[in-house]
Amino acid sequence: MMGTFKAASVIARRDFDATVRSRTFAIFLLFPVIMIAITFGFGTMSAKMERQENRPRIAVIASDADFAPIAAARERLRPAFREYDLPELVRETPDYDVDDQAKTLLAAADKRLVGVLSGGIAHPRLTGAFDRDDRLVHQVEAMVVRARQESALVAAHVTLPPVAVDLVKTEQSAGALAANRSTTARVGQWLLFMVTVLLASMLLSNLVEEKSNKIIEVLAAAIPVDAIFFGKLGAMLAVSLTGLAVWVGSAIIAVHFLPGGGAGLPEPAVGWPVFIALGFLYFAMNYLLLGALFLGIGSQASSAREVQSISMPVTIGQVIIFLFASAAAGAFNSLMGISAAIFPFSSPMMMIARAAETPELWTHALALLWQAAWVWIIVQFASAFFRRHVLKSGGTAAAAFGRG
Repeated sequence: MMGTFKAASVIARRDFDATVRSRTFAIFLLFPVIMIAITFGFGTMSAKMERQENRPRIAVIASDADFAPIAAARERLRPAFREYDLPELVRETPDYDVDDQAKTLLAAADKRLVGVLSGGIAHPRLTGAFDRDDRLVHQVEAMVVRARQESALVAAHVTLPPVAVDLVKTEQSAGALAANRSTTARVGQWLLFMVTVLLASMLLSNLVEEKSNKIIEVLAAAIPVDAIFFGKLGAMLAVSLTGLAVWVGSAIIAVHFLPGGGAGLPEPAVGWPVFIALGFLYFAMNYLLLGALFLGIGSQASSAREVQSISMPVTIGQVIIFLFASAAAGAFNSLMGISAAIFPFSSPMMMIARAAETPELWTHALALLWQAAWVWIIVQFASAFFRRHVLKSGGTAAAAFGRG
């Protein structure tokens, strides 16, 4: 056993040095950071422009006196709606035929109106392509009702002072805490999935070049095949962790310069330090599990074209596993939740979600041991099939498995 791991460490150092010292490694590190920064920048600008350009506008056919209470009601209601912005109101002077005027306004391309409100607060009529359950219809009704109430109070000479609710702030509430932790769980699963998809797929083609130039036969004659597999897995994991450390560091720096310094991020149940540590551990396990499988599948390919053919079904399989883990998140004690935690390929994503929502730690120690055992099993089977079907050595897969 010690000889196998010693040989694996030699292979790991060889592959790690060859990868890190290559000219393309810096591009590998910087490209995701640059792409995310560009995407975030353009996404922020385009979202802001879209909100400005596509804000719903409603024309109000009314005199200044009739328009004033509706506009005032909108301003008073606006803080309560926040992201569900109330439509912008534009006053239009009444014409002789209000119905015809409403149709003309809606047809005017330069005004970009979604509706026309006429009849004032006494007999309101909203013209536009709306259904009764549309959000804009309810918003207009709320504004008209508020305007009616305020007008009635003014007519009755009743003045009500502004209401200021006494706010008693607590550190957290059970409902808000559960929702926040659920968000953290989903984000943790998504990040684990995306980073693994980005990095683990490289292992599909890891052995193709060495098979083509016969280096793999020299290595297999000198050291056990499972040591080669373990070494290549360890090397690529170290390369991936190096890239991940750079990306996480860049993210921390970016968050530091964001308004508020990233405050308000939902805190996981186990706390941020433990959650981040578990995130790295589960990434390593997820990478090793999928990487061992990919290395075994890719080792059967004889050319880069065959690897490209394999990539699509492999990616689809990863997506299915991610959807399975996402569907089970939150229901940890259900049949689906237990199944997702036991199934080795979904276990890391399920357990990172559990770390966000539940505080116990013993389950993570058990899960990491379970996942590590499956890494060893997959590597043994992959190396056995590689010996039998590629190197054409060994009697049976079972015998080769015993030799590992």
